[in-house]
Amino acid sequence: MVLSTRTIHKPLTFRVRLFYKYPMQQTNEIKTSLKREFALYSNAMAFYKNVLKELERKHGLGTQAFLKKFESGQLGDESDFFDWYAFAQLLDRWRKAQAAIRSAIQ
Repeated sequence: MVLSTRTIHKPLTFRVRLFYKYPMQQTNEIKTSLKREFALYSNAMAFYKNVLKELERKHGLGTQAFLKKFESGQLGDESDFFDWYAFAQLLDRWRKAQAAIRSAIQ
């Protein structure tokens, strides 16, 4: 009889319930904080947009066209390409987060 030394691990899952003493309300302080976050996101996004424009100029290719070529493996492994890809992904994530903040403060 051969015993297996292989161990099977199951992922642990659990639920957390949060109970609030007071109902969640969007106070002026929360709105002010969200507006500040919105402005920070705007500044970060402007930075990413400028970086993307510089990479587009340097390589003579728009970001959307670059992403298609990069994701399909048509481009090399130049460090600029990995930076470009990362900045494009970051900008997309920041846009989505900013849209969520925008809907919360309107």
